[in-house]
Amino acid sequence: SSSAAAHASASSSNYSSPYADMFQTMKNNEYPSFQDSPLEIPVLKCGISENVLTFRTTCYDRLMAPPYVHTNEYKVTLQVNLDNLPLTSDVEKKIFRQIVGARFNEDHNKLKMVSNQFASRIENKRHLCWMLDRIVLNSQRLAAEEE
Repeated sequence: SSSAAAHASASSSNYSSPYADMFQTMKNNEYPSFQDSPLEIPVLKCGISENVLTFRTTCYDRLMAPPYVHTNEYKVTLQVNLDNLPLTSDVEKKIFRQIVGARFNEDHNKLKMVSNQFASRIENKRHLCWMLDRIVLNSQRLAAEEE
């Protein structure tokens, strides 16, 4: 057993923590540098960056009776400003407004779409991104055909 303790102390002296740099940064009261690994912001097929999209969800308390989950628990709302969409011509914007109809608020120049189709917020968010992507791409395609 004394040889096991000697072996443990010898192996622990050779140990180098993979988090040593992080702990040293914390001891020095510094902020970690993320310049080496920038965050990749997802971009839709039509060219819209996800950082210009606003998503909203609501969290409800558990219900006392089955199914124990509020009906709007998984509802996701997407809002985006028309200026952030890659619609260059007036024809594209006109077709876009015709497709989205009442979902577009002229006063605030914003599109608002809601999805509660799936029993998962992630799936509802994906669905909204897919729908926005298809609307923008088809607006561009229809405008190109019209011109």
